[in-house]
Amino acid sequence: MHDVVETSGALIHEAGVLSVDEVRLQENPLIQYSAKRRETNLELREYLYENLYFNPKVHEPNQRGVKLLEELFGYFLEHPEEIGSQSRARIETEGLHRAICDYLAGMTDRYVVIEHERLGL
Repeated sequence: MHDVVETSGALIHEAGVLSVDEVRLQENPLIQYSAKRRETNLELREYLYENLYFNPKVHEPNQRGVKLLEELFGYFLEHPEEIGSQSRARIETEGLHRAICDYLAGMTDRYVVIEHERLGL
């Protein structure tokens, strides 16, 4: 955190901004990590993608979850009466697709599996 404060403080001083309006007019962000921290974050990101996110033990169950959500989404498109009452009420103002997305986003992983099984998908 100290890194962000120092780097951002220097950028703010260098830009000479004195108000929020002047900050908004800046071409580049004034709040950011140092170059070294950005590099470290990119290394960490690369490591996580290679060793965690795309590791078969993690990636395969994730792909299964994506498939379940896709199937539920398709089902609810054809049967909007099956989504929760709060989501159904938002169809008129938000649209069917958004209401279904929000309904699915509110589900736990376990509930997705239960719903999928309940609907016989």
